[in-house]
Amino acid sequence: MIRAIATDIDGTFLTTNRTYDHQLFNTAFQLMQQRNVKFIVASGDQYYFLRSLFPEIANQIAFVAENGVLTVDQGKEIACGQLKMGDVEDIIAYVDAIPNTYYVVCGRQFAYVKDTMPEKFKQGLHRFYTRTKVVKDYSSLNDKIFKFALVVPPANMRTIAHNINTRFAGIIRATASGNGAIDLIIPEMDKSYGLKKLLNHWQISPADLVVFGDGENDLEMFDLAGTSYAMGNAPTNVKKAATHTIGTNDEQAVLHEINRLLN
Repeated sequence: MIRAIATDIDGTFLTTNRTYDHQLFNTAFQLMQQRNVKFIVASGDQYYFLRSLFPEIANQIAFVAENGVLTVDQGKEIACGQLKMGDVEDIIAYVDAIPNTYYVVCGRQFAYVKDTMPEKFKQGLHRFYTRTKVVKDYSSLNDKIFKFALVVPPANMRTIAHNINTRFAGIIRATASGNGAIDLIIPEMDKSYGLKKLLNHWQISPADLVVFGDGENDLEMFDLAGTSYAMGNAPTNVKKAATHTIGTNDEQAVLHEINRLLN
């Protein structure tokens, strides 16, 4: 029995142009409401950006944002992680020393970027964040810091992630989402962590959860859910981890599959 549906956003729910078929989604959402199925947006993106994708129903659905560190249901915060400021400073010093690496420091209220980052990088942030602040340094941030979002040379992504996991074991965990993108998240606070919080809150079994994803940062929720779908555009290892493979994000395969499942 399907009681909850969770979907990743980039490369899964959104097309390459970062849009979606609103009419098709409205049909799917009406079916979810009729059948009392919870809808969860589970993404590495900023909570406020994710809300902006669903402006009319943002307070009716749930979000597992920032790769699981912030969980919100119907506008109410369910869980939110926080790094110690000493650890934040150590991570910043380490990442600053990695060549050709640019990053965002993610907090509960804003995503922070240093003014010395390339203009192209700073200007591109609006694609993933709706609340940003450009700062001269990170020493006086008055916010809950809970994630770092890195852009690294794709050829070095695996090595950089491995080195960070070795250096900061137990403090931060590097999870790759593809194309040189690495999120540094609090250990155990991945997408499955946020989903478990919601399922417990709703008293829903993981066996009744359906999830959609396309990246390695979706693997934990694949392990949790009773049914998992990998996108046709996902890497081979992600497809192998899912119970099913469907079409691509550009084909809006998530919405078509939801409509098929609930009809």
